[in-house]
Amino acid sequence: MRVKMPSASTASPIGAAVHSRPEARRTSFVPVQSVVRALALLEALGDSRSDVGIAALAKRVGLHVSTVHRLLTTLLAQGYARQAPESGRYALGGKAFHLAESYLRHLDFRQVARPVLQDLSQATGETANLVTLDGHEALYLDKAESSRSLQIFSRIGRRAPLHCTAAGKVLLAFRDGQADALLARGPLERLTKRTITAPGDFRHELAKVRQQGFALDLEECEAGGRCIAAPIHGVLGQAMAAVSISGPSVRMSMRRVQELVPVVTGAARRISEELGWSGAQPQGARGRSSSDGTPKSMQEPIRF
Repeated sequence: MRVKMPSASTASPIGAAVHSRPEARRTSFVPVQSVVRALALLEALGDSRSDVGIAALAKRVGLHVSTVHRLLTTLLAQGYARQAPESGRYALGGKAFHLAESYLRHLDFRQVARPVLQDLSQATGETANLVTLDGHEALYLDKAESSRSLQIFSRIGRRAPLHCTAAGKVLLAFRDGQADALLARGPLERLTKRTITAPGDFRHELAKVRQQGFALDLEECEAGGRCIAAPIHGVLGQAMAAVSISGPSVRMSMRRVQELVPVVTGAARRISEELGWSGAQPQGARGRSSSDGTPKSMQEPIRF
């Protein structure tokens, strides 16, 4: 296992300076009721996994059917909602997705994840990583380093195998076709005696990751190192990256891993929601879940 002493971090500059200006006259805020109702309707459409009828929409937003119909007529005319001609049910229109795309286009992904990584590292005492898929490798975009003297080596820009890292398993498990493409390239390389290399065993491992909502690296990439990772979902539910923590096995016992899993998955969910994810699980990644969307395997003892 490669370990290193923590280096002194360089503080990043604070953003723009605050300029003084005359104090504006205080006025009480009164929300525009029609705007609030229209936004509630858009959120209800966005939370629906399929087209929904007007009566169901009215019940969800707590409005009369006639009011919902008037709002929908406007949203339809402006392209923010659409109506299926066969069933008459409603769904989000293309304009709503255009707004989401514009938001993501102006969003600094690492800027959103950075405070979560720092909180995760502070809460766990381990190095927290932000990892994405780059070709057939895992690419480390950012990290918040552990303050402990003994830690697993990582650096921003580092590349790592997908099949034996927790973040790599997450990126493979929650992206259609990626595992097939990796296996088609040839045999999986054995890095330690614990590395999974048999294709059948590897597919079973990815199925378990999809079912439970997180992945583990139990000394499969580096002897003496363990890692926990969870997917970061984009606005459409796709796994666009992973968040992970890594540490030495002498400190990350199996009981400690059990305790840290919900902390990591919670951090991943926090970043996902900042990116516009509503909490709906992507197709093919749905396992048993509780009423709040948390996989039950996070609530039950982990079986290694």
